[in-house]
Amino acid sequence: MAAFHCRSAVALHDRLMSVSFTPQPQTLSAAIADRLRQEVLQGQWSPGETINDGMLAARYGVQRAPVREAMQQLSQEGLLCACTPHGMTLASPSPAQIAEAQELQALLQHYLNQHQAVDDGLAQRMLTMASQRMQLAALHA
Repeated sequence: MAAFHCRSAVALHDRLMSVSFTPQPQTLSAAIADRLRQEVLQGQWSPGETINDGMLAARYGVQRAPVREAMQQLSQEGLLCACTPHGMTLASPSPAQIAEAQELQALLQHYLNQHQAVDDGLAQRMLTMASQRMQLAALHA
């Protein structure tokens, strides 16, 4: 009986050691969203500039579907505006939106500091989005 438990423990140990804990690769649309987000935040696109999925698909050498998904993601984040039938435009934050982003950033930073929520993904993501809006506003102020 003891030999069985020993072999089971060794087998379990071997299985656990063979499991890879590397992060899963992100989807193509997420990678495109990351790249486009960086381009927007680095000022490679002008406020109000219209972009479309065909143009970006050609630029990135990919199909249009993942580009559309990426553009929808950035629209939800407030970096793009779906206000034209021919694509999306780069958001141009108003003074009120800039003030709101500053307030949100301060509140989230305070929350993170108080609760030591380094692993709190939602709050961290919201803080990142608020910081990105501030960065965008600074570029186009």
